[in-house]
Amino acid sequence: MYSQRLRQLRKAHKLTMEQLGEKIGIAKSSYGGYEAESKKPPLDKLIILAKLYDVSVDYILGLTDDPDPKVERKNLNRKTLYPWDGYKLTPEMLDPIRKILKLVTANNN
Repeated sequence: MYSQRLRQLRKAHKLTMEQLGEKIGIAKSSYGGYEAESKKPPLDKLIILAKLYDVSVDYILGLTDDPDPKVERKNLNRKTLYPWDGYKLTPEMLDPIRKILKLVTANNN
């Protein structure tokens, strides 16, 4: 999935593989490997690409279809469900867990 997104983003920004490689500090052939999915981009390069294109890393990886990186930050302020071991936890459900963690960490200092 990431190969299609990277190709789409590169073309939308009218960049060649060589130009993009120069922008992120890798060889054209290395970047070509990302688009061919014969190489996986390391996290530091994914972050650079996300910033360059003003999208989230999740969008590049195909974890979301919304390219706006700011949407994810906004959603953190809502009643987001946090998955844990198959359960969906609301912020209210996490409050007691946070209190326990504060007690545990306070006792270890």
